[in-house]
Amino acid sequence: MGRELQKKKNRSSINKVTRRKQNIRKRPNFTGSKLVADQWDKNQTLAQNYSRLGLTHRLKNSTGGKELQPSKVNDTKTAESKALGQQEARIIRGEDGSILKVEYSKDLLYDTLGGDDDEETSKTSSGLETETDLIRALRHRTTLEVKKERVQSDRESDWVRRLVEKHGDDYQAMFWDKELNIRQQSVGDIKRRIKKWKASQKA
Repeated sequence: MGRELQKKKNRSSINKVTRRKQNIRKRPNFTGSKLVADQWDKNQTLAQNYSRLGLTHRLKNSTGGKELQPSKVNDTKTAESKALGQQEARIIRGEDGSILKVEYSKDLLYDTLGGDDDEETSKTSSGLETETDLIRALRHRTTLEVKKERVQSDRESDWVRRLVEKHGDDYQAMFWDKELNIRQQSVGDIKRRIKKWKASQKA
């Protein structure tokens, strides 16, 4: 009986999951901005590259997987026991039970405490305290980029001209014209194309 089941498994089209296949890690092939691609290190992971370049690969907090330096592991364990978590506060009491001091975490904004948050708290909460050269270069590029307007092709302008010659300003008739409006362009789309065509004719 066992032999027959083994034969069925061997004939199955489903590939067997092996440890060799599971351990394959694909390095991301960067296809984005050339500024980032020039500084991309293929020997590092995506998270390592992003942290080195001053970018964030997660919009929310990390759920783990961060690497720790061997020398700093013991220091971080003691610091984590004393450090406050996100949106937390600690009350320090005296020997008689009276409140001496209240410690707030850095990311705890003043608006949650009933006050106004200033620029410094908003900067620390977002985590963008320092800017790298790459971020400055990317911001500079956004100021230089100019939006290119789409120019109508000769074929499209000829199609619009025939619509106007046949129907004038009757956009509903243009919409229902099965001979010219073969792609079933909407009334609003036809209006936009005609407006652009008229502007090009005046120019």
